Amino acid sequence: MADYLAQRIIDGAFDNSKEGMTGYQYVISKRPDLKNGIDTYLTEQGKADLITAL
Repeated sequence: MADYLAQRIIDGAFDNSKEGMTGYQYVISKRPDLKNGIDTYLTEQGKADLITAL
């Protein structure tokens, strides 16, 4: 599940400037239990720049 959500973050599926959150922030706010897996996937894919503070 973490890999799937991380890929969706890369694809921009969760970007929502209306709420003032990045896609990463939105997903982690809903599924904090997957944070480590999402961070690992984003880093492995060379997308560590998408990891933002909450």
